[in-house]
This record gives sequence, C-alpha cells and structure tokens, in this order.
Amino acid sequence: MSVRSERIALAGEYLAASYLLRFCDSVIQTPPGHKADLILDHDNNLYRVQVKTTNTIYKRRGSDYYRWEIRTSKRTQDNIRQNKMVRYGNGQIDMFCLVALPINKVFFVPYTEDGNQTEYAKTAKNLKDIDSKESLIKTLLTINKIPELEPLNDLTESSI
Repeated sequence: MSVRSERIALAGEYLAASYLLRFCDSVIQTPPGHKADLILDHDNNLYRVQVKTTNTIYKRRGSDYYRWEIRTSKRTQDNIRQNKMVRYGNGQIDMFCLVALPINKVFFVPYTEDGNQTEYAKTAKNLKDIDSKESLIKTLLTINKIPELEPLNDLTESSI
C-alpha cells in the first residue's frame, strides 16, 4: 500500500474510532494484518469493525458518487499483497464502517454471510442524508438479531 493510501486508511480509521467512542465503552485499533481494523466494546459485547475509506468522488450517470470496495487483498504468509481480491469470511468481521473523508461522514452496515456484495456506492446527496447514529443502531440490532418493531398505523390501532 502506498504512503498516501495508508494515510487515507488511517484517517478513516481514526474518524471511525472518534465517532464510535461517542456511543461505545471503548474502541481498540487492531494490529496490522488483522481482518478487522477496530474492536468495539459496547454493553459488554465485542464487535469487529472493518473500516473502508474513500477520498474520491466518482461520476456515474451524471451524479457524484462515493464508492467503497468491501473485499480484502489476498496476502502470502510473509504478508505480501497478491493481485487477488477475496471476500471477507464468516466470523472475521461483524460490520463495516464506511467513511467518506471529503465530507467527514461515517455510516455502518452489518456484514452479511451471503458474501455476494463486493462494493457499496452512494450518491453524494443520499450519503449526506444518512444518519450515522441511526445506521450504527440498526447495524447493532441486526448483528444481535433483534427485530425492528414497526409502529401500528391508525387503521390497525382502531381495529383492535
């Protein structure tokens, strides 16, 4: 990884850790080579967080987009990067924290076991509308398999 790429990655990890510390008991940065970048302690539960950072806006279909690759590079036993990208495996991470450095935005998505998704992309407008705290809450609820409760609408309440 180039020095510039390392700086971008570290800036994203520090921004993510700073945000998480506002709501969680502790955040620990993992050593190099670990699948997760951060270990999060929240209500006596540990969560492995993989931080993905972008510093670039992409043009697609006339709109500005931010994009994150959510695969990891394959490395040899000597930690040398090979030219092959692999998906994260079950049990390696619990969630992704996606960081857009140009606007200092973080949001969270749970790791899914199907492993089919290899990237996330959001328009600049949609990204600005995402509530970071709400995305963290929803991600933790999903990881802990707590269903979201939908409020009853007026028609349902009156028919009870």
